[in-house]
Amino acid sequence: MMLDSLYQVIDDLSADDLDALSEYIEQQREQRRLAQYTTEERIQKIEAAFAELREGLTPAELDEITEAMNSEVVEPFDESEWRD
Repeated sequence: MMLDSLYQVIDDLSADDLDALSEYIEQQREQRRLAQYTTEERIQKIEAAFAELREGLTPAELDEITEAMNSEVVEPFDESEWRD
């Protein structure tokens, strides 16, 4: 399929289908971005990010944060409540 043909198909999509396509494209981008790293490299990046988050916090502050994260339950939001 030529790219111009694809553009025409996209132009004809409903708003919901366009949103679904956009989500799919974002998922593909994320998969391709992550594919450039090995599993070990991704783990190292996550560990480095957590270390940066913890930097400058006292053990008491970390305990307080951990307790707050483990005690409050946040229900996932229902898109049907605000989506047409």
